[in-house]
Amino acid sequence: MSAAGRVLVVDDEPELLASIDKILSRAGYGVRVALSGEDALLALQSGPPDVVLTDLRMPGMGGFEVLRACLQRYPDVPVVLITAHASLETAIRAIREGAYDFLPKPFGADQLLVVVERAMERHRLTQENRQLRARLGGARGDAGVAILGDSTATARLRQLVARVGPTDLGVLITGESGTGKEVVAQALHQASPRRDRPFVPVDCASIPANLMESELFGHERGAFTGASGQRRGLVESADGGTFFLDEIGELAPPVQTRLLRLLQEREFRRVGGTRQLQVDLRVIAATNRPVEDMVREGSFREDLYHRLNVVRIHLPPLRERPEDVPPLIHHFLEQLCARAGRPTLSVEPEVLDGLSRYDWPGNVRELVNCARYVANLAPGPAVRVADLPVRIRGAIGGGTSDLTPRVEGAPGMAEAGPPVRYDLPYKRAKRKWLEVFEYAYIAHLLREHEGNISHAARAAGIDRKSIQRLMKRNGMENAWSD
Repeated sequence: MSAAGRVLVVDDEPELLASIDKILSRAGYGVRVALSGEDALLALQSGPPDVVLTDLRMPGMGGFEVLRACLQRYPDVPVVLITAHASLETAIRAIREGAYDFLPKPFGADQLLVVVERAMERHRLTQENRQLRARLGGARGDAGVAILGDSTATARLRQLVARVGPTDLGVLITGESGTGKEVVAQALHQASPRRDRPFVPVDCASIPANLMESELFGHERGAFTGASGQRRGLVESADGGTFFLDEIGELAPPVQTRLLRLLQEREFRRVGGTRQLQVDLRVIAATNRPVEDMVREGSFREDLYHRLNVVRIHLPPLRERPEDVPPLIHHFLEQLCARAGRPTLSVEPEVLDGLSRYDWPGNVRELVNCARYVANLAPGPAVRVADLPVRIRGAIGGGTSDLTPRVEGAPGMAEAGPPVRYDLPYKRAKRKWLEVFEYAYIAHLLREHEGNISHAARAAGIDRKSIQRLMKRNGMENAWSD
């Protein structure tokens, strides 16, 4: 690791990428480059950099999408947007959406270094504050990661994390999608002696099966077509720390076999390699699938299951712990209002009562989407029932809004919420309407095809993974399944 810090640079112009790499490397930074937003997401899976520099306009995934993906996975990492299309409006949007800074092209080496140094200092202070909060304890205990809630189940969870975290035992976390399995894995890591080493999360469902072994274990040059050089895998990135495998049930049998050897021997070979490499890591796994049924069916190795399932932590769905809803909604509103640059909204008692009665099919992820929605759209200063997304408002008996947009030929648009505000700037209002359309379109498509994701994808003319990504972004993946 570089003493100065690690920087991920994302730009579709190879010449500019090489120039930034050269400047930062000479200044002592460890630099990783990505030629597209999609490549940047793969790079982020190997662990957080200290700073991200990303171009704003790129083919495919643009800078704002990279920004949102980075903030979702690593909210403490400063993101700097760079672009040749500088304007006051773009700069304001970048900061409001969570960017640390904005760097207009063309820029010189000195200007680049000043921005990166400032971002590095911000990251260092954030990490120091986080470590201080962890030492102070409180509701976070020794974990340093908030496990919020007033229910008996959540209190027991905090106690279990405090007991299991300091050990090196394998943990299997189960529960419906959106219940917060990665948060619990992070809390276990922060409560362990490995807290200052990497926490490397891997979403097994998002990596294509033919790339999984290479992503996890790395590869040697010439291991397969396109393997032009040696590449370290995510397992090596987690050396000394915690390796979190989310959706473990998606692993193919050959990968299960390699993972079992890793757990038994603490060693592995890169794809195409002959040398055994030693690693020291803790493995935490999670799944929303009935893994015992998979063992009985023969699709999941029983010996691997027992290796992973030393300690079992089951997260009940949010509908079974309504006492957790008020502290969670207050917590997320505080975070998201700050990110939106506005005072924290209070919540009227009837809203808290209604949200506590709602069944939250998308669990905590849906609650976060609701809070994000309200933080950006509610006029304030208090959240009223009328400010909630229509699908939630209707479920708790709050009716619908006259301002909810309806589009001819798009049944179910009202279910998407939100009440559109006409006092917003044009581009922001347009973006909110497009968010409404996205939710309504996907919901309508799934209803038309009775929840069959594959059929819905064919009707939309996009692939299944794109539909699943849109469902996840809108908190819908737990409400529909094939």
